[in-house]
Amino acid sequence: MMVFKNSFIVLLLAVAGLFCSCGDGNNYTLTGSLPTRYDGCRVLLSPATYYFSPDKSTPVDSGIIKNGEFRFRGTVQEPAVFVLTIEDVRDNRIPGMSSVPVIIERGNIKVLYDTTGITLSGTPANDRYMATIGKGKQEIQRRSQILFRERDSVQQLAGNVSNEINNYYNEQSRIIFREIMVPAAEEFISEYAGTSTGDYFFFTCCSKDIYSDAFVERIYPTINPELREQYETFIRTRQEKQNYFSSSQKATEVGRPFREIVARTIEGKEVRLSEQVKKGGLVLLDFWGSWCVPCIQEMPLLKELHEKYGKKGLVIIGISLDKEREKWQSSLEKHKPIGIQISELKGWESASRNDYGVQAIPFTLLIDGSGKIIARNPHGPKLVEAVEEYFNRK
Repeated sequence: MMVFKNSFIVLLLAVAGLFCSCGDGNNYTLTGSLPTRYDGCRVLLSPATYYFSPDKSTPVDSGIIKNGEFRFRGTVQEPAVFVLTIEDVRDNRIPGMSSVPVIIERGNIKVLYDTTGITLSGTPANDRYMATIGKGKQEIQRRSQILFRERDSVQQLAGNVSNEINNYYNEQSRIIFREIMVPAAEEFISEYAGTSTGDYFFFTCCSKDIYSDAFVERIYPTINPELREQYETFIRTRQEKQNYFSSSQKATEVGRPFREIVARTIEGKEVRLSEQVKKGGLVLLDFWGSWCVPCIQEMPLLKELHEKYGKKGLVIIGISLDKEREKWQSSLEKHKPIGIQISELKGWESASRNDYGVQAIPFTLLIDGSGKIIARNPHGPKLVEAVEEYFNRK
């Protein structure tokens, strides 16, 4: 009996040890080290999301940096990618600090923030990430700094900022990215194909059309079918928007009829463009935004035009591409732009912006009394000339 009893106790201890081992085996610790000047900043740990996914990410944990360190602890069933975000950073001299992907897996994960970049270590997946993608990012950062210093020196010698110079160095940056990041990403993703880690870095390291054809042919079928469907839907929708945007630019060229715009004033009153296009008058559409400095700088000129031609039939309609009502209202109160001021409060998703193919602001359009577009995006002296010519011709 004693032997049986002792054996039974040993068995219970073994089973208990097994359960404890399993529990401990799923634990992770994430420790971040960074300069003490970031003490007091809040750190968020959130599940990684995709730019093409409708899902929103909510932080699962947060903490405050103290003595140059923060720490998260928890359990994880299987490796998953999370994102570290540091809030309230006033002195950001660490490349990539705003959003750091970390593979959460069992073990002690370490994140070192340094001016040369960010280093992950301590667990197999994070070590492999650093040996491939992480190392690639640091090399791109190093070579880009050399490239930009060279560009600045060339611009100083040239005496101005040339588009040709900028275009050349932007192309060199793209070449560096392709040479370094693409093979590094393909190596890491191949090792983790068929996992959520591989899926995430496939879509976030490079765009699908930059990878080699052989790599995409081999890896893309291993990606979660739901993710593939979301991505393909996103690409189709984006292409449809681009096609419509291009067609809108052609449909609103000089000589074409205006397109209806329906939006509201800050007080909530609905305004229709068709109601403002009157025979013999001239409508000046001004697309702008509260954050747009050139837009604000053009407002005095619009006021001068209105003072001179308002009684002759010039109607100015300001169309704000703001999303936040408070910012739009604040800008209206501060700058007091002339004319009828309306907005859909949808930002760059505004129907009016897409219907007229507005690529950048400020953007202006002149519509005559018959509803025909007579000038597309004139500014400064050219805008004055177009308005004067119209009323002189009358």
